[in-house]
Amino acid sequence: MKKFLYLIIILGVISCQIDEIDLYNSPDYIAFTNAEKDTMVISFFMLGNLDEYYCPIVVQHIGIPSDEDKNFSVSVVQEHTSMKNNSYNIPASLKFQPMSKLDTFYIKLTNYAELQADHAIVCIELEENDQFQLGDRNYRRIYIKVNDNVAKPDWWTTNVERYFLGTYSDTKFRLLMEIVKPDLSNTQDAWIRSWALQLKNYLDSNPTQDEDGSLMSVTVKI
Repeated sequence: MKKFLYLIIILGVISCQIDEIDLYNSPDYIAFTNAEKDTMVISFFMLGNLDEYYCPIVVQHIGIPSDEDKNFSVSVVQEHTSMKNNSYNIPASLKFQPMSKLDTFYIKLTNYAELQADHAIVCIELEENDQFQLGDRNYRRIYIKVNDNVAKPDWWTTNVERYFLGTYSDTKFRLLMEIVKPDLSNTQDAWIRSWALQLKNYLDSNPTQDEDGSLMSVTVKI
């Protein structure tokens, strides 16, 4: 009976030692929080016709949080990147903040004319270094689709045409975004009416040709 008791104690000690090794000596891994299949879409137009945008990219540290900065690295996957080289910029030095499981860095994206007609892709991937190994293979690479396209939004309904903004055109939508800078996260009728009134005030003072050659107008009544 004593032999079995000693054996259980010894196995328990070994088990604790193994757990400690796994816990304290396990490597540090890094991964994106977006899966490779989940393409990020950035529209300069929907952001308010910006010339530049700092796109946030979130990374996660898998392992024991460190009390010191840890360097990590990303690179551009050129064969899957179609955006002009001078239109995106990744910080030269990237550090994971101490005692954190998540951190964010920013890719600077610059708008250019061709993005109004088509999209471009920036593909980046994490690189292994002396401080981080790579995590789940599905979270090592991300694709960012960038455009400046304009299209009729779902909220520009028949009622919106009849009572507020009139017939839709890409030109009118671009002017609305440029002059009014609406918050498109809130598209209730009261807000749309206020946008239409602001656009009406602008058009009254600045007659503007619509894309069909007629003078642009809205249907909102004061």
